[in-house]
Amino acid sequence: MAKSLTRVHRLFRKPERNPAFRTGVSLHSHTMHSREGLERLPVYIAKFPIGHYVIEREIGRLHLYENRVIDFGKYYWTPPLSPREAWTLEREQIETYGLAPIVSLTDHDNIEASLRLRMLTETSGGPISVEWTVPYAITEFHIGVHNLPASRAKLWMSALADYTAKPRTDQLRDILAGLNDERNVLLVLNHPYWDAEGVGAVHHRDVLLDFLQNFLPWLHAIELNGMRSRRENREVLQLGEELEFPVISGGDRHGCEPNATLNFTQAESFEEFIHEIRYERQSDIALMPQFFEPLTLRLIENAWHALSDAPGEFGRRSWMTRVFVEENGEAIPFSNFNGTRFHRIIEKFRWIIGLVANPVVRPAIRLAFLGNEEGGL
Repeated sequence: MAKSLTRVHRLFRKPERNPAFRTGVSLHSHTMHSREGLERLPVYIAKFPIGHYVIEREIGRLHLYENRVIDFGKYYWTPPLSPREAWTLEREQIETYGLAPIVSLTDHDNIEASLRLRMLTETSGGPISVEWTVPYAITEFHIGVHNLPASRAKLWMSALADYTAKPRTDQLRDILAGLNDERNVLLVLNHPYWDAEGVGAVHHRDVLLDFLQNFLPWLHAIELNGMRSRRENREVLQLGEELEFPVISGGDRHGCEPNATLNFTQAESFEEFIHEIRYERQSDIALMPQFFEPLTLRLIENAWHALSDAPGEFGRRSWMTRVFVEENGEAIPFSNFNGTRFHRIIEKFRWIIGLVANPVVRPAIRLAFLGNEEGGL
């Protein structure tokens, strides 16, 4: 087996063509077919004094006058971009570097975006990919499953869904081994250090080590994530070195900012790129200029993309058509709450996020958060 080699390229300046590469690969990004929780929204808002004030005052009033407790864990949003819009956004960024584009969209636990793109002439040969939720012990991991064979994609999705609903270790081993037998499938452990279940960093890392000990032979890469902290990504690179294992890019785009990390390659097709990672174990990660912006500011801008109107397809332009609350097993669009006290509270949240995301205010906010970054990468 070839020795793993991961190179990181930092692109601070305006795009320039690099003759060493032919293709740019965008991995791990989301479309309108992903379901994204809003439980962390109050945390982002509370980072600003006025935001903390709104949360304390308005949510308290709602509880006092209407006896209503807002459980943000019941709220979720769907990203603003359709599969075609997301593909176009990623393609255009890659082409500014003079490279041919390959885009693999990975919505949470469904392949609808990939299937819809294959109905369009320009994207008919695109990969069928998914971000698979993998419950394991007290936490969960996310695995990017890229380039499922079209003839078996729905069968594989049924197997993945069965495990997610009722996880069993022996079943997980069989699924990963079976996917590994698909020679043109790429399995990536996404953001391995992200404590998605909030069990605590120490407990999550203990489970991660156990997971890797049991299943590393059937994985092909771990991910340097464009929406995680620099400290965490440095640890991912270190883990790759320790395991002698490829590290690959994953932008994890949910809003309208293109992926902050890409892979550059000489490969002319996705299958050739997968061979480069799986068998040659070579990876060239490109950090886009937006990667070096303060992460907190970028997360707030993503929240703004969730709670603002967008030029979306399929009648989804209004943000209220993309935000939902689950009550009694039913998904209720936020438009049903139009004009209520609860709607007015969310409008105040939107005002705060919109203020921070405003291009006029952005330079001052950027300076405020720049010193909070944890060193370089």
